[in-house]
Amino acid sequence: MTGGAGKSRVFFALWPEPALRTRLHAESMRLHRLVGGRPTRPETLHLTLVFVGEVANSRLEDLAGAAAGVKCLPFEILFDQEACWRHNRIAHLGASHPPVALIDLVGQLSANLKSAEIAFDVRPFSPHITLVRKADCTRFVTNGKENPAREPVRWSARDFVLVKSSLHAEGACYGRLGRWPLL
Repeated sequence: MTGGAGKSRVFFALWPEPALRTRLHAESMRLHRLVGGRPTRPETLHLTLVFVGEVANSRLEDLAGAAAGVKCLPFEILFDQEACWRHNRIAHLGASHPPVALIDLVGQLSANLKSAEIAFDVRPFSPHITLVRKADCTRFVTNGKENPAREPVRWSARDFVLVKSSLHAEGACYGRLGRWPLL
């Protein structure tokens, strides 16, 4: 991980394996046909754990240290809900029952970032995978409060990553800066 001058926009995430990425992309295209908008490019599909935002490159090693201090067992997430948030026009898959280990992972990362005095986006954690941006949520049909996914998606989390986000004309491009196994 390189430091140096300048800043980077970064976040911690779960990063899908190729087979899961293919499955998520298929769901993205299905929802895109339903609600329009812009489907998430396959190479950018992920589950954000903690969004840090702009950070000085000289602090990247501190971020790595915060990640290295996490002690969490591997876990499985069942993404069994689909929804479309009207306020930001995001169609996504969500988990109605997030595993305790996922909540613990986010909590440990957050606590370690606070200890390292690294500012990050503090908000209630809502595990979701963004599948379509700029969606026309009025075209999304719901079945009341809960809207089951057509085919639930299982994600076996074995590690997490630190990702750098760069904005380009075609959208965000992500580069992984580090990877840490779940123990």
